[in-house]
Amino acid sequence: MKKTLGLSLILFFACPLLSASGADNRTSVAVYPLKAVGAVDKSLAATVTSLLGYELSQSPKLIYIREDMLKTVMERQAQNISDACDSTMCQVEIGKLVQCQKMVVGDLSKLGSLYILTVNIIDVKTGAVENTFKEKCACSEDQLEQLAAAAGNKIRGYYGESSLEVPPPPPAPPPGSPSSKKYQGPVQGQEYRPGGEKGGPMVVVPAGEFLMGCNDRVDDDCHDDEKPYHKVYLDAFHIDKLEVTQGDYDQCVSAGNCRDNKKYDGFTGARQPVVGVDWNDAKSYCEWAGKRLPTEAQWEKAARGTNGRKYPWGNQTINCSLANYSDCNKGKAVEVGGYASGASPYGALDMMGNAWEWVADRFDKGYYSSSPERNPKGASSGTSRVLRGGGWGGGSEGARAAYRSYDVPALQNNTHGFRCVGD
Repeated sequence: MKKTLGLSLILFFACPLLSASGADNRTSVAVYPLKAVGAVDKSLAATVTSLLGYELSQSPKLIYIREDMLKTVMERQAQNISDACDSTMCQVEIGKLVQCQKMVVGDLSKLGSLYILTVNIIDVKTGAVENTFKEKCACSEDQLEQLAAAAGNKIRGYYGESSLEVPPPPPAPPPGSPSSKKYQGPVQGQEYRPGGEKGGPMVVVPAGEFLMGCNDRVDDDCHDDEKPYHKVYLDAFHIDKLEVTQGDYDQCVSAGNCRDNKKYDGFTGARQPVVGVDWNDAKSYCEWAGKRLPTEAQWEKAARGTNGRKYPWGNQTINCSLANYSDCNKGKAVEVGGYASGASPYGALDMMGNAWEWVADRFDKGYYSSSPERNPKGASSGTSRVLRGGGWGGGSEGARAAYRSYDVPALQNNTHGFRCVGD
């Protein structure tokens, strides 16, 4: 292994907040990519690595060396450091290259339904393992942020920060109770029909954080407008389980609250998603139904869950059993709900393929760089509106959960539809 590096690279990656006077008493720390053990997928371990790094980056006691900085160093040393750098000596060398004091290393394993996250804190100067933490969670892939948060709290506590317990998700209130309209801990995939709202069944997305944008650890097609990959907090909401159908939309037209949509041969079945609607038509329907168009962040969380997966169903490559897109040669949008195996973590169907879906936000390609961390609502100006989810005539790239498309609000065609959300 090469043990020296050019001065320019060392200076570039030196921790910028460490002063020569030693006035900054924080500890600089990097998280080495967690090893996937046994049946655990590498992309899942990569996601938990990112979640753990985020937890440490929030600590006032630590200087967190960003994941992209660590990745760049490893890429530049590729001729000497293999992807399987799982020895303490190798990991210490990486720590020296990024000029950090501590390296957090470990693995993610699974025993039955139990996920186990083991992390070690290594002192870069001595190469010694200072402490080991092990967290366990009998949970789904979409709840692994709890595991990362618990490990992050332990590490933060070790460096002198008050450690808070990670509370379990609260139970869902029984149907019909006064608080049932705002579920905080629903059963994923369970249909929900809130009172006073029209249209098809809905599913509930609980309050909490999720990872938004393109996760380049599982997605090789990232675009600049999908970056940076960032964490967002959303209040609880519910979203239509299915795309709004022609039959649903016709009821709004009959009530005099919506204008008739533009009709296309083969696209007017009552159970097909309504198309030939522009952004204002979609907005009018949702308001008539007692709902509204989802924000881009709400749509993305409902589509992919919390852990940065590439598609609603995970990181498995898209195929025609999962979604209706161009490779399937249907030539049109098909009846809603026909791809149960392509369901999102919350039970929403056809989030990928079938019809592109209008959302509330104006399009701004650089919005993610300045968007708020809580309940972002999109850019304040812009002439185009965002579309999500790909369509029957689009390729696999547009079916990625992070993909952002946009068009002028007045456009009507046979590829654009929508779904609604409520509180």
